[in-house]
Amino acid sequence: MQTKNVQVASVRNIPVSDITPSSLNPRKTFDQDALCELADNIKENGLIQPITVRKLTKGSDFKYEIVCGERRFRATQIAGMTEIQCIIKELDDKQAFAAMIIENLQRKDVDPMEEAAAFHKLYTEGTMQVKEIAKILGKSSSYVVSRIQLNNVLPEYLPLLRNGNIYLNQLIEIAKLTKEQQEILFRDCFTEASIARWPIKYITIDILHQWIDEHVMQYLDTATFPLGDASFSCGKDCEGCPFNTKNKPESYGDTARPRCMDMKCFRQKAQENVFRIAKGLDMPIVYQGEGNEEIVKAATEYGLKLQNMTGRSYALCPVEPDKASFSDEEVYEKRMDNYRHVKAIFDSNIADGNLQQVYEVCFDGKLSGEYKYAYSIPEGVTDSDDIAASDLTKEQITKLKDSLLKTEEREHEELVERKRQALADSAYSTSNAVLTAEEQRLFHAALVKRLAPDFKKMIGLEWSNTEDWYQQAAKVIEEHRNAIKREFIKAMLGEKSVCFAHDLQGMLDALMTEAMPETNGDITKEVSKKYASQREKIQADIDKLNGKEE
Repeated sequence: MQTKNVQVASVRNIPVSDITPSSLNPRKTFDQDALCELADNIKENGLIQPITVRKLTKGSDFKYEIVCGERRFRATQIAGMTEIQCIIKELDDKQAFAAMIIENLQRKDVDPMEEAAAFHKLYTEGTMQVKEIAKILGKSSSYVVSRIQLNNVLPEYLPLLRNGNIYLNQLIEIAKLTKEQQEILFRDCFTEASIARWPIKYITIDILHQWIDEHVMQYLDTATFPLGDASFSCGKDCEGCPFNTKNKPESYGDTARPRCMDMKCFRQKAQENVFRIAKGLDMPIVYQGEGNEEIVKAATEYGLKLQNMTGRSYALCPVEPDKASFSDEEVYEKRMDNYRHVKAIFDSNIADGNLQQVYEVCFDGKLSGEYKYAYSIPEGVTDSDDIAASDLTKEQITKLKDSLLKTEEREHEELVERKRQALADSAYSTSNAVLTAEEQRLFHAALVKRLAPDFKKMIGLEWSNTEDWYQQAAKVIEEHRNAIKREFIKAMLGEKSVCFAHDLQGMLDALMTEAMPETNGDITKEVSKKYASQREKIQADIDKLNGKEE
């Protein structure tokens, strides 16, 4: 950025009453507790770095305006000091504005939205190019561009960022959408009611991309209705539709992943498909929240009878943890134990009739089409207060079931621990008698537990961390008991540690001689020949140096 010649004066003490903050400063928020800490530090050690000011024109209420250091200025006021050290510079508005922004952007705690606003102003009003901004701040050009784009984000998304519902990298993706697309995405996925129904507490960038694909871009591979069905009210299927981008490559360019360009039709088909599914179900059809009038009216005209679930809570159906998502076996097992506990209570409520499955058509004016579980209502009960009381009773029953199950679990844990300790303290292993049939089976099962998953799979054994696993697997283990022993020997003697353990080396040699004599002989010959040749060469070199060369 080209600037005028700047005259720099020496440090001067200026009365605090003569100085005012600048309205140009992009920084609008200051942590009051941090200001008080800084004020205490200034009282004790003085102002380490002077602030920068510029002179104001005559007729102003103040003589100087802060260019850099408003935070230090505010802390000085809190400290009750009447003067502050200043450097006076002659700067026009653009130069002062650029200096303020650059100082603020060099903070470690800069707010990303303040940073975005500052970049935008610096780019549009400060006559600086993206590369210049990036170079001054030590950032990449793409970083600066992404921050400038953040100014396109609708204000409704900003509280979600500050509350931790979404992350900055997700907000940057949202900023790439048009205002209309952002409105659609917010209405469908980010309202308070939508957030309460998210499948996980924090969404990933992949989930955000899926939502954008489905709700905004309307990629046909995300459609919830059959694309080849022409029986919807529009009277045509999606495959040959002119609004399918695949069918008009000259108009829509890249058609590798076809989209629907008729949002109204796309959403109407999705709604009709939900109604079709609901009509074929033998379960309550429900809706929740406000603003559902249009969808409920359309569903009623379609022949559906809907129940209002507003004010009632759904019961969460337990989801089994995916073992592939866990790198730590112990953490996975703890999650599985918790899942089994919750699932047992859930299944008990289903069996007792306390819970029933329902199909939700919509919530808060948004199409749903989801299977849910709700506490069942006693027959004949219609009053909202009675329904609420019934739900409360069933919730209390669920809590008591939880307590009952925890009692049973604690009893079982103590029983196992007492038995374990009794075995550990016993003289069981001092007996050299022949193993009983049951002890043989237990020995083979203990070996299997130490073997690799691929081997278990090869012999048709599905391992699971349940107490009945031993009984279920006993037949397979008995059929493959000798293969199991051999796999255990192979695993033990096939480890890299054998190269460093002479006792295991002796065992390996004995096994190869017994079980694989030909292979053992071939390996011995190859290795012996290789090193015999090397020894001969080395010996020849020794003889040469000793003058014994023939």
